[in-house]
Amino acid sequence: MISSVPTHPKVQDLLSPKAKPHTSLMCDTPGLLDSSIVALNLLKNCITLQWFKRSRKLFIQDGDFSNEFPPILHGLLESALQETREMGLFLHFLLAVALGLGSFLTYVTYIAPLAEVEVEENGWFGAGVSHADDTTVQPFRVDVAEESLEDLKRRLVMARVSHTHLEDSDSFWYGFNSDELEVFRKYWVDSYSWKKHEAIINQFKQFKTEIEGLGVRFLFAVHFIHEPAASGYSKVLPLLMVHGWPGNVFEFYKIIPMLTDPKKHGIESDIAFEVVAPSIPGYGWSEQPKKTGFSQVACARVFRKLMERLEFKRFYLQGGDWGAVVTTNLARLYPEQVFGIHLNMMPVLPGSSIKATVLDILGSLFPKYAFSSSAHHDHNMLEKLSTMVVESGYMHIQATKPDTVGTALNDSPIGLAAYILEKFSTWTNLKYRELPDGGLTKKFTRDELLTIVMIYWLNGNIVSSQRFYREFFLDRRNTELQKRYLSVPTAHASGLNELFDKTPPEISSTVYNLTHYTAIEDMGHFAAFEMPRPLAADIFDFVNSLEKHTSRKA
Repeated sequence: MISSVPTHPKVQDLLSPKAKPHTSLMCDTPGLLDSSIVALNLLKNCITLQWFKRSRKLFIQDGDFSNEFPPILHGLLESALQETREMGLFLHFLLAVALGLGSFLTYVTYIAPLAEVEVEENGWFGAGVSHADDTTVQPFRVDVAEESLEDLKRRLVMARVSHTHLEDSDSFWYGFNSDELEVFRKYWVDSYSWKKHEAIINQFKQFKTEIEGLGVRFLFAVHFIHEPAASGYSKVLPLLMVHGWPGNVFEFYKIIPMLTDPKKHGIESDIAFEVVAPSIPGYGWSEQPKKTGFSQVACARVFRKLMERLEFKRFYLQGGDWGAVVTTNLARLYPEQVFGIHLNMMPVLPGSSIKATVLDILGSLFPKYAFSSSAHHDHNMLEKLSTMVVESGYMHIQATKPDTVGTALNDSPIGLAAYILEKFSTWTNLKYRELPDGGLTKKFTRDELLTIVMIYWLNGNIVSSQRFYREFFLDRRNTELQKRYLSVPTAHASGLNELFDKTPPEISSTVYNLTHYTAIEDMGHFAAFEMPRPLAADIFDFVNSLEKHTSRKA
């Protein structure tokens, strides 16, 4: 585990409170902003050619910077000046253009006002016309009928997997290896027990309540606040945890007991959490939205209403994947209700901050100057973009025509398993795609993985879960919100195997009030499911530190 605070002297000017962090964005001219970012990325392609890397020449001449040059670039470029002084005329030209664009974008970023983000007080995503919600909170238990399990078994026995892997590609490079798929199919038929895992889920107190026409199911894991044995903890705080795709609340089954009773699990803390872990509507046992528009903005509003209904005026947030987007939306929209937010994925959208873009570019060239933590000295923006192109095909489908592919997945359990579990391979560790078995059982058991798949299959909601991607891109408020500086105290547990989000703190600090940062080795995308104890310990480190500086009482 590598821990660091983003206070590198060469970028401290970027992070100091004196420099206003991201007060405005050029939202009224998105075409110009987008094309300018593209231009900068193209220039980045040019100046990171292999021959330029080998030459070790710096793309800047001697001399001081003009006072009119954007001050946020000074620290990094002054440091870069010390490396070398020689370069060719062509690179001089590229640099002039790049710095000109950077200066212009910085200028307009600081003078153009942010677009207003209006969020309705209420929405309606249930069937038919709207009516008053039933605000009662009802206990709930999972109880799957035997007929559903028998139907599943028949489909698995009759599954048609007629393809084989290529003779010279016995790995996950082309997707889920057919040999390993057959191993999972046989285990699913012969050894897996849903009822065993249903009992594990039912160990948690579960409830349902209607919000905006949706029957939202949530795990309400209260260990101490309702039991006398909780007297050992000086403070109990509410924590809202939100999952992502292709996961669900089962991802949290190992970490929730650690959060509600840390001492029992070897974590020193005088604070314990009262955990609320909702299923996103359209996932798990939450009702599927019946109307368009249920985006991550609407979800943030619904979960805020859920916490208010449970009489939590203020609370902590934790999330990864879609959970990170939903919780950061909630914290930006309703900061007065959030004590702090802990993320194991920290969204920093392209173009969300010119400082982030500049750091991303220069950090790819001179990572040791740009980033204080050695965990990020291999930072490479182009390599990250290349990986995203290769590994994000699912996103393009789900963000455009989710119902089409979802129809096939909803009818074939073995197809559904291949589609979902391939993500649990690659997103846990990119190197696992080189392995014949995808490394799936290195961090998870087959039972755990199949339970994730079962929750989608039994509820028939893979389609509605995929629609969440389309709604994200249809609702521009999501990207507008992600451009805003998040003032709520924020922590980032950065998994160094994270496919999408190995973000250096210097970059994330341009968009977040980052007060706590930890780089966790060998942790990938599904942090709570994969490495629950290090994640739980980091949550407690963040909250205990934050609470020491407040006067709140239990």
